[in-house]
Amino acid sequence: MPTEDPETVLNLRRLEESAGGDRSLMLELVSLYLADSDAKLPGLLAAADETELHRMGRVAHGLKGSSAAMGCEEAARAFRVVEEMGRAGETHGLDGAVRDAQAAWRRACERLRSLAA
Repeated sequence: MPTEDPETVLNLRRLEESAGGDRSLMLELVSLYLADSDAKLPGLLAAADETELHRMGRVAHGLKGSSAAMGCEEAARAFRVVEEMGRAGETHGLDGAVRDAQAAWRRACERLRSLAA
């Protein structure tokens, strides 16, 4: 479910804390997150398409953790839903949950890229 609150898309305070207040480290973390999550998302989508729920849950777990550490709260919550569905073997509503997670991740990435610009 999309949010209009920029703070839940990206909690900048959380990101700054993760970087210890160091702007250059923060930008490096942003770059690493963008590259890592961009590399992992196709695996999540493929696992969901192939109904490989255990693998999907593992990938979502990693994306949830890295998103939370970066302050991408909305994406972290959306990936948690996908992770829990994978662990529970739940397929009802899976397509929507994956679409929501991908959309939340895109919003977060957009905000992170604007920081680095």
